Amino acid sequence: MEEPLPGQEPPPAAPQPPAMSLAARLLNVFAIPGEVFTVVKTSRFRVGNWLLPALLSAAVGVFTVIVIMSQPSVQRQVRERVDQQAKAVEQQVKAGKMTQADANQVQAATRIVTDPATLKTLGSTAAAVISVVRVFWWAFILWLLGRLFLKVQFGYLKALEVAGLALMISVLGGIVTLLLTVNLTKMFGAPGLALVVADFDVARKSPLLLGAANLFSFWLVGVLSVGLAKLAGVPFLRAAWFVFAVWVIQESCLMLLGGALGQFAL
Repeated sequence: MEEPLPGQEPPPAAPQPPAMSLAARLLNVFAIPGEVFTVVKTSRFRVGNWLLPALLSAAVGVFTVIVIMSQPSVQRQVRERVDQQAKAVEQQVKAGKMTQADANQVQAATRIVTDPATLKTLGSTAAAVISVVRVFWWAFILWLLGRLFLKVQFGYLKALEVAGLALMISVLGGIVTLLLTVNLTKMFGAPGLALVVADFDVARKSPLLLGAANLFSFWLVGVLSVGLAKLAGVPFLRAAWFVFAVWVIQESCLMLLGGALGQFAL
């Protein structure tokens, strides 16, 4: 009688990544984002992974707007742009393209909108809203790229956690932008090629293009690519290609929109 074969031992379980506290995840995303996103992928959903970065980004944005709009140099630049617009309106009146009554209404509305208190309120509100919407937007982009192009399904909430933690890069970028703006006494002091432009005119597309070439924007794209690669289980370069393509399209649309709005700006 044959003896039964000894039962095979089950393969050892894959080692689980070490747990990270929320503070560790927020800080480690700057240095070791791959490890952070691996923990996120294998852990249960945590609201703090996206909520706290969104709140920090909103707070930095609001504080940045208030500080920048309180700078005498920035207020002087605003007044100079208002004067330029007033001269342009006067030229249109002389050319018969605008009545004096319409010109008076435009100048009155401009004075109201460009009042420092109004600029702080509008800018702070916009900064807070954009900061929160940006987290959900990038989460949607990562989720969509995974389903449509990488053919991998993962939950939107996981993408939301990754997008939130990745946007800690933008929080740091906002702080650096604030410091540069205050120290260089420029209205637009983002850490990028825009620093070489003496007069950053939002009505022209070339400065806007330089403004998009921001060190922290490239860093953010890289970290988002790491997050997508970890969620989808694909190589980094494959994920980075799609994230970078979306970023280029997004910045191009924003540049065109900014140029169009710049025609009516200060």
